[in-house]
Amino acid sequence: MPETDALTFLNDHEAETLDAIAARIIPGDDSDPGAREAGATTYIDRALGGFLRELQTFYRRALRRLDDQCLARHGKRFVDLGRGEQDQVLAQLEAGGRGSQGESEVREVSWDDESLLWTFFEVVREHVVQGTFCDPAYGGNRELVGWRLIGFPGAHWGYSGEQMQPGADARLISIKTLADLREERPWEAEQQ
Repeated sequence: MPETDALTFLNDHEAETLDAIAARIIPGDDSDPGAREAGATTYIDRALGGFLRELQTFYRRALRRLDDQCLARHGKRFVDLGRGEQDQVLAQLEAGGRGSQGESEVREVSWDDESLLWTFFEVVREHVVQGTFCDPAYGGNRELVGWRLIGFPGAHWGYSGEQMQPGADARLISIKTLADLREERPWEAEQQ
């Protein structure tokens, strides 16, 4: 995480672990950015410090349990595993939460069993996606990485008829954030 992304809830190790998880869920690098480059961990940290604060204990315990499990099975914490080993751990967590037919099962979550980690994987995957593709105002999608990845033009007051036609290339529309819309404030021009 860049040093400019001050943590509001997570400690350094928790943030580093979440960053490693995010980098495996939506991998990237300098030339082809993913969740890490988009700042998904910053989004999660700010959300846990704010509107998702009811998940603070869940995240803390699950991250600790993940490290305990990795230490027991691999002799290393999650962040210290190689990418291939991290992928295996996450694939096991993803598969562990599925029933025999490959469908998600509703399970009672205990702080002491593997269902905690299965549930954690589902929750953190959703939050990584949110952090990669949200408006940058929420702490993620740094440098509009997520929106560029999928060709989303961001927040606009409206679109032209041409832009709304099937097959129109949204990548040709300039990308705007909520901050950009706030600067435009068309209603203020109308009031003058």
